[in-house]
Parts: sequence; C-alpha cells; structure tokens
Amino acid sequence: MCADVPAAGGAREALPQDCRTETLGVAFFDLSRIVAWSSSDEDIRVAVFLQKFYQLAAEHVEGAGGRIAKFMGDAGLAVFPPERMEDGIFALAELARRARDCGQEAGFDVYLNTNVHVGPVLSGSFGPPGSERFDVIGKTVNVAARLGRRGLTLSPQAFRCLCPEGREHFKKIKPPVTYRMSP
Repeated sequence: MCADVPAAGGAREALPQDCRTETLGVAFFDLSRIVAWSSSDEDIRVAVFLQKFYQLAAEHVEGAGGRIAKFMGDAGLAVFPPERMEDGIFALAELARRARDCGQEAGFDVYLNTNVHVGPVLSGSFGPPGSERFDVIGKTVNVAARLGRRGLTLSPQAFRCLCPEGREHFKKIKPPVTYRMSP
C-alpha cells in the first residue's frame, strides 16, 4: 500500500487544497472508428482533425455552461453544473452531429458516443506538484464511463434533469435502465 494514501475515511490533508465534494453532470465522449483510420493514415492528418474536434468540443461544452476536464486522444471528459444539465445534454447531441460532419469533411467516418451521469464527485486540482489540473474523481465518474451504449446515452439521474419536452427525444433501454437519444 502506498504510504501517502489515507485508509478508508482517512485524512483529507492528502487531497488538493481546493478539493471539494459537489454534484455535477459527468459526460464521457469518445469518437468511434478512430482506430481503423488513425492506424492507416498520416499522423499529421489525424492530429489536424483531432485539434478541430477539441475546438468543437470546447465550444459546445463551454457554451452550455460546462467545462472540459480532459482530452484523452479521441475522447474527453466534461462536467456540467446540475442546473445546466439540459443545456449540456443537447449541446453534446449537437457536438456529435458537428463531429460527424467535421470527420466526413476530413475523409474520416466517425461517430461520437457520449455517456452522461449526474451525482457527487470530488473536484479539484489533482496531479503532481507543478502539474496540477482540474479533474473529477468518484463513483459518478465510473458510472458515466461504464454506461457503454452507442450514441448519446443518459443514466436515469441525467434523464431526470430534462424537462418533459426534452425527455421526448430519448427512449428507455434496459437492462440496466438507460435513455438513448432517438435518431
């Protein structure tokens, strides 16, 4: 066991000073089919496309009141305050459309898969000294990561953030219960 890791329920002093528990909407998004074209295409062409994708993602997420926590190659993690979840969910749907169009313009056949869940997280500036960056950690993040559906998939907690008209765009899928945006 690592000496600096507190036991269950242990000392908060091991956490970043700005670490706090808050309820957030957590969205994982990931481009599908990237392995097929990124392994056979020129790295520079792939990097140019991904840079455009990162810009699109930031525009849509930030425009809906959210924040990009990180990009990981062809994927990303974004968070939204609960009161902006509906805006965030529909911004992510629009991001999927725009990413597909951008990919096709670049000659890549891609789809954006997005999983969204809402719940408590630890947020703060995590990382080694001098390289800290905003991140979120906790069960809510893990649930969002494992929703595992294609398209835009919401957990029941995320679905409940939608108004009645917004809910009409999704259909219930089970088991486990999730909600997927209808085409």
